[in-house]
Amino acid sequence: MWTLHQLAKRKDDNDSTPTSPSSSRTGSPHSPKRRKPNRGSSPTGIIRNPAPTERATPPSEALQSGSPVVESEEEDIKPAYTRFFDTSDDSAESGESLGPWGFSKEEVTRWPALKKRNFWCIQRHSATAMHYDLRMQLDSATVSWAVPKGLLGLSRSGEANRMAVETSLHPISYTTYEGSDGRTFSLGRRGGTLLWDVGEYIITHPTAEHDSDTDDEATYRRKKRGRPVEEESPDDPDGRHQEDKFRQALYRNVGYGKSRSIHFILKGGEKMTDHHYILILAAAQSKASTFDSTGRMKKTWFISMPRGVDNRPWDKGGEEGDFYGRSVKSGRTLKEVCEGRRGGLVLWNDEKERFSKWFGRDQETE
Repeated sequence: MWTLHQLAKRKDDNDSTPTSPSSSRTGSPHSPKRRKPNRGSSPTGIIRNPAPTERATPPSEALQSGSPVVESEEEDIKPAYTRFFDTSDDSAESGESLGPWGFSKEEVTRWPALKKRNFWCIQRHSATAMHYDLRMQLDSATVSWAVPKGLLGLSRSGEANRMAVETSLHPISYTTYEGSDGRTFSLGRRGGTLLWDVGEYIITHPTAEHDSDTDDEATYRRKKRGRPVEEESPDDPDGRHQEDKFRQALYRNVGYGKSRSIHFILKGGEKMTDHHYILILAAAQSKASTFDSTGRMKKTWFISMPRGVDNRPWDKGGEEGDFYGRSVKSGRTLKEVCEGRRGGLVLWNDEKERFSKWFGRDQETE
């Protein structure tokens, strides 16, 4: 017969004995182990539904509701310059056409000629030699001439012709460029580019009033004597017809020993409003051409005035005055531009392949 003291001691011994792992399982000891449920990372082991992903609120809905706009990390960041305007632009939403190029709305509003295909620009360039650059759009680039003394100051009683050296094609994104290039030349002169004027060109045919003395133009006058100067056609709102005429004049075949000439009008600018000129490429090109560092021939043209125009003076304060001497973009002088911050240019997307080797090549003279 167990005493109360022995029963209490027996109970304490059973409580201190470790429990066998197999004894805590249910069922047969040979049954397969059950997989633990996936309880996630919750410290309590309770499976909870994940928090819903925050939806990016479209800008239009955010503006209406007043909620902040959530930007998606996967959204592509667009470059500063693009070939065509973004459809999210205010002008695109309103249906306003800004032209076929990548110019900003501000630029197109300021210079409407940039909406068309027959635009031109003149830039004043402080480089190894001071000069002006005449650039005319053709086939998604600008055909360029470096004119050392500019297009004004011509006079039949003095300097009736000026040299205009054809340089490399330039990207259209360079049309409105302005800024310092960080270089310093002799006598401490700084390098840079000033946007001198912007407008549209009209290609004309020679007539008794507006012609030149080149052989091919004389033949043309005999065939088309008295033909009026062709102005902008009312059915040519985008300037494509004028671009075609420029292409024909620049690349048309001329006879052996003949001179090539391009008759054109610069209009629509702040300084060049209705100025007629002639570009003449001499027949003996081999004696009047130079070559750049890549071996490309730099054709030497001459720019002159048509008959009926006696002079193109520097008036309104002269070349360095407040009218002709300042930028149409910033109002600064060339010295102020060159001493300012260094300009930066980003090629548009569709220009990167074509002009991949353009930067740094002969820019000191172009």
